[in-house]
Amino acid sequence: MNTKNLSLNDLGIVDDVRFINDYHKYLLKHCMNYELHYDGLIAVEIMKLNHELERMLEDPDKTLSSQDIQLLIKIAEGRIFKETTELSDEYNRLNTHDILKTPRYNMFNVFVTHGY
Repeated sequence: MNTKNLSLNDLGIVDDVRFINDYHKYLLKHCMNYELHYDGLIAVEIMKLNHELERMLEDPDKTLSSQDIQLLIKIAEGRIFKETTELSDEYNRLNTHDILKTPRYNMFNVFVTHGY
């Protein structure tokens, strides 16, 4: 893995990460407000994901750890959303994978450009 010391601002993906974080936050909120059926384990995973993303967004100039980069790459590759796609059917006609396609592709291209 690349060992560059980069931040979210260095990568230029603050808005993409914020969009992904907000999408998942409102997905859960919508399901709770409208008492839609959802798996509690999925909700816990989404809350963990949001916690990690919010931690990164608190200081976008802070150097990302290798675990942070790995999580962001996993998101960019679309491997983090398999569990949340079930919920998105209740929330929106499009699935999570399609809704988050643009920010994911942007992040993916940024990581490729930086040698990840």
